[in-house]
Amino acid sequence: MVKIKAIILAGGSGERFWPLSNSKTPKQFLKIFSNKSLIRETYERLVLKLDPKDIFVITAEKHFDLTKKELPELPEENIILEPIPRNTAPACTLATLVADKNEVVFILPADHYIPDVENFWKTIFKAVNAAKEYDGLFTLGIKPTRPETGYGYIESKNEVEENIFKVKAFREKPNVETAIDFIKKGNFYWNSGMFIWKKDVFFEEMEKYNSNIIKKLKDVDPRNIEKLRKIMPEVEKISIDYALMEKSKKVYTIKSNFSWSDVGNWLSVRELKGYSDENENVKVVEGKNIYVSSKKFVGVIGLSNIVVVETDNGILVANEEKVQKVREIVSELKEKGKF
Repeated sequence: MVKIKAIILAGGSGERFWPLSNSKTPKQFLKIFSNKSLIRETYERLVLKLDPKDIFVITAEKHFDLTKKELPELPEENIILEPIPRNTAPACTLATLVADKNEVVFILPADHYIPDVENFWKTIFKAVNAAKEYDGLFTLGIKPTRPETGYGYIESKNEVEENIFKVKAFREKPNVETAIDFIKKGNFYWNSGMFIWKKDVFFEEMEKYNSNIIKKLKDVDPRNIEKLRKIMPEVEKISIDYALMEKSKKVYTIKSNFSWSDVGNWLSVRELKGYSDENENVKVVEGKNIYVSSKKFVGVIGLSNIVVVETDNGILVANEEKVQKVREIVSELKEKGKF
């Protein structure tokens, strides 16, 4: 067993996976690739090497029952509840509070697809050892396999040891031409949103670059929901990249070669599961490259490169290149109280 604390970030709202997801059942609690939910698959990936008492989940207060249902063996005291969402910087701060002073913390999203578990753990072991040796903030950089425009990128500089690099810059999601250029340069990696650091190093760096969050949260018991209800509305809503990772001079990336997807939208699912053109529940006439998620028989005529999702919540029909715009539909549903 590895002696670290692992914290699963499970606070997403599920907007990009409407109509399969909604505010009551966001993406991390859905069964997309198997008969297990994404958060369940993430937990089982961790428990292969970690003691269950060292695994924590941070999620929305309203999703406590869902979390217990999916992870019944997880002690209740290992579920940290957020009364309101404040993005990843406050979440990572609360998560890191569960560790002892010099203990290494591994923070990861609940909803990623990682089939190559062996290489995943090899990378984590390397990152844990590096976090102890270099006293830095480590992120996993995934070696890109295509000019992806849906991910942020990490630009690396000098290699401090094999597959460990200092970070030069974090880059926003690029257009296709820029993504192609990133890959040609060879020192760019996908930003996985997975982090490894020692507790004391994290708090030292946060004190330098975002002391307001630390002042609000450093003395809080992250399991005290009553206290968090009072404090969290006053805490800045900001991502960990903006709050810390883009500012600190102690940021490193570990070059990671395992298969990975952040399952960011329906196009990600189509890329992983393939098209439905040959599915016995789908008939395509004069069209191609159709992805369908439905319990009903679906006929498609004269259309190509589309995503069709049918559930009790609604029906989505979208050009696969435009699926990220589903948030515009969700915004209207929220206004009508239907999300």
